[in-house]
Amino acid sequence: MSCALSTRCLRRAVASHPPAPVNHVSHSSSVRRQYSYAALKTRSQPTHARQKDTPTPGPAATHQLDIRIQRDSFTGHPRERKSSRRRSSQDGVVTTVAERGFLEERVQRGGPSQPDQIFSDHLSGLFSPLKFPPQLSARILTHASHPAAFHGHNAQLSFIGRRVLESYLLLLLTSSSHLKPTHDLQEIVSRVLNTYFLGEHIGSKWGLGRVMRWTPTLPASLQPPETLQAKSKLLKEVGLFKVQGDAVTAVIGGIFQQFGASVAHRVFHTRMLPRLLLTEGGLPACFHGDANAICARLGGANGDLILDSEVLPSRELQPEDSGTTNSQQTL
Repeated sequence: MSCALSTRCLRRAVASHPPAPVNHVSHSSSVRRQYSYAALKTRSQPTHARQKDTPTPGPAATHQLDIRIQRDSFTGHPRERKSSRRRSSQDGVVTTVAERGFLEERVQRGGPSQPDQIFSDHLSGLFSPLKFPPQLSARILTHASHPAAFHGHNAQLSFIGRRVLESYLLLLLTSSSHLKPTHDLQEIVSRVLNTYFLGEHIGSKWGLGRVMRWTPTLPASLQPPETLQAKSKLLKEVGLFKVQGDAVTAVIGGIFQQFGASVAHRVFHTRMLPRLLLTEGGLPACFHGDANAICARLGGANGDLILDSEVLPSRELQPEDSGTTNSQQTL
């Protein structure tokens, strides 16, 4: 009885919920899928998305790729290659350096050219029979304001020459019988060896302004002065006397360094000090007699700078001299 009842209930439940037809379900899903594909095909895509998905190499990218391939095949790995190419030119040396994938081009200043012989000829003519080397002459007559000062200028020689002049002048003053306790030695030295004073009275006599290399402080397009006073004022304004004074002390420094202290001492007493015996700005009048006596004892204003018994010092040691020096050091 119970079994028949359960069977009857099961049939009623199945009859109340009929199964869906299989063809209808598959057909609806197929139609929905076909519609989705059609919608995707007809939908317009953005431009940036299309470029992101399928990038098209342009001519610039192709050119860069070709350059990279040629560069790697010629020089090797970018991080390991290190090459340089130098090409000489008239103004300088252009150096192209390829390192770590970058090409760097830099211009270096050319090396020091051969010094002009005019510098050596001018100084050798002033202080005959001294023979100035061309390189030393070019350095003496080159001021720090000139572009050629990159290869050497006269600042160091001027420093040495000023100390040499101060020493010789102090020796003259302290050995004079006219020196009094009221005399201020420092004031006398600074007045006699003033840079502008030396440039005006010594540098102009030596003609250093015609051969010096320097850069004026005023443009060259300035109108030339008409009167002598205006010309003297203009020369002071452009700094000619200052530059000539530095060149005078550089000449003494170069002579002291190249030819020795004895030659520099004679140049001071025969070529310089007699032209500084002035009433205004020069050596005091009470010391003029001592200066003239020393100049006459050394042969006058045109006296010989080198005696026959003297031998100019050489800056280069000969082989026998170097051997003697080594033997003395060994002993």
